[in-house]
Amino acid sequence: MANNSNWRWQVSSVESTRPSVTTGSGEVEWTMAVRILTDDDVQQQMTMNEAIEVMARSFRQHATGALVAPARLAIPLDLGQLVFTAGSAAATDQLPGRIGFRVYDTAHFGSDHRDELVAVFDIADGSLQGVVVGQALGPLRTGAIGGVAIDTLARADAASLALVGTGGQARTQLIAACAVRRFTSIRAFSRTEATRDTFCREMSELVELEIQPAATSREAVESADVVICSTVSQTPVLEREWIAPGTHVQNVGPKFRDDSELPVSLYEQAEVLVTDAPAQLDDYGTRFLVANTPHAGRIVPLGEVVAGKVPGRTADDQISLFCSLGLAGTEVTLADELLRRVPAT
Repeated sequence: MANNSNWRWQVSSVESTRPSVTTGSGEVEWTMAVRILTDDDVQQQMTMNEAIEVMARSFRQHATGALVAPARLAIPLDLGQLVFTAGSAAATDQLPGRIGFRVYDTAHFGSDHRDELVAVFDIADGSLQGVVVGQALGPLRTGAIGGVAIDTLARADAASLALVGTGGQARTQLIAACAVRRFTSIRAFSRTEATRDTFCREMSELVELEIQPAATSREAVESADVVICSTVSQTPVLEREWIAPGTHVQNVGPKFRDDSELPVSLYEQAEVLVTDAPAQLDDYGTRFLVANTPHAGRIVPLGEVVAGKVPGRTADDQISLFCSLGLAGTEVTLADELLRRVPAT
């Protein structure tokens, strides 16, 4: 694994005090220290390389059934929608068992004040180990999952990277990609020239390699070894013919029949189809881009590829496609790793 991406994320730990409790025999005073980590904590305590290692471990657990990851639950409300993802990871020789959830509001994406919350509980006794609040954990986790996918599915000699979409997801996807492959060429495209140029300038500094802005999506992806699409486009941002044999493609953005950043033909012609979250894919039902087609049945779980239970890429000229959905429970395992790094005060 290339180690050219030590992007650190920061930490402060906050204690809350539970008030005194009065019992029949008198007053008993006790406190419960709840560790509350913020975005600063996440940024300071964990590099992308370390997050990728945690995610790879989680996928190996998922392959054995030790990580339980159901589909997310969306609860519509009058003024918005709350989304819950929950999961559990069984105890190992090195780690205690954990159970927990992530919750966020979908009505305020893009708001500087928007927060997500991840709560981690001990499986053995139900005690709350701590919470992580803010906006940093989600992109770190999604980027790290993308890093695992590239490390597992892309050619070992992949040297050129293309990004279509230059938003927040693209930043962590890029950092993760550079953590697992040594790219010599990176091109990026997005529809807004100013946004594209800012992304290339800022991220070139961070990954220590000049990122070339591309004038078109085609210019970015043609001849690329790895292509990361992380847009909000409702129509395909590239054509199947632009993808060369041997390319690995990441589908981070929309992937529905009436709302997809990739064409159906790419799913149809990719020899290797993988997703991180089979339960979520099943929950999408007929909305999914290739639902009720033979190609849906070809999609295999990333965890099983990571664990060596099913093959991934078997030839250098194969096109591989990773359908990124967000494996539930990985927020909990990542938050738990962060909480164990921060001593209780």
